[in-house]
Amino acid sequence: MIEFINYISDALIKCRVVRGERGKVDLVTIFANNKVEDITGSRPDVLVGQSMTMLFPQLSDSLFDWPRILSEAAMTNEHKIIEQYFPTFEKYLKLSIFGYKNDTFFVAIQDVTEKKEIRRIVLEKDRQIRHLENEIKSRANVDMLTRLYNFQFMIDCINNSIASYKEEGVNFCMLIIDIDDFKTFNLSYGINTGDKVLQDYAHILISVIRKIDVAGRYENDKFIVVMNNVDIDIAKLMVEKVKMETKNYNLNINNTRLSTSGALVEYSGETIEELFSKAEALLVKAQSMGKGIILS
Repeated sequence: MIEFINYISDALIKCRVVRGERGKVDLVTIFANNKVEDITGSRPDVLVGQSMTMLFPQLSDSLFDWPRILSEAAMTNEHKIIEQYFPTFEKYLKLSIFGYKNDTFFVAIQDVTEKKEIRRIVLEKDRQIRHLENEIKSRANVDMLTRLYNFQFMIDCINNSIASYKEEGVNFCMLIIDIDDFKTFNLSYGINTGDKVLQDYAHILISVIRKIDVAGRYENDKFIVVMNNVDIDIAKLMVEKVKMETKNYNLNINNTRLSTSGALVEYSGETIEELFSKAEALLVKAQSMGKGIILS
């Protein structure tokens, strides 16, 4: 029997429960197979006849009183499995406790440290993958220069607002804004300065719109804002705030001021293509009247 036990893959020990003063529980090793040395670092002949608290005092001095835990598990269950990290051995061990009879029982021990480490690494990588997926999805919806939503996402938002209008009668307005003479500005002061202006104007829009509104970049120097749950009169007040913030914006370049033209339209049941056509036509009209004009 002992020869056979020495060839099984698990470490196996047989323990006797010993009760000391004030009910203190200890375990004495009756038998240990050869695999126990891989777990404890001690040969089986060193373990046999010795108490657990004498050989490994940390096991009873720590937060977990393992002699007591193991003996209680053996007495109350026909077969109990415990998985726990043991700092004493620097290993994550799986203990199978069984065969309790006359204050003796068996403990089969597996070292599952590597398995736990692989599981942790897989979990860590899985979290990293989910984070990257979320970041990619976020970037897919965002214009990288201005950090506003890109045009494709704005189309989705407008379609959602159209659905709300048709299903619940929720009004919304769309504002298209074009920075006047932006191509000339780029040629005069450089693309980097032009990019800075686009970023600053994006901040102006974000500072004015409400949380239920959506702002995005529409073509190179055009911006689009969807104002949800408002009629045209309220939307005009929001446009005035945009115009005021734009007027206060200082380029710090040869007294040059930022000027924008735009079109504000209220949705009235048309298709999204018709909505854009209406807004673009109004924008062209505003630009034909001069700079800094937003028509509605």
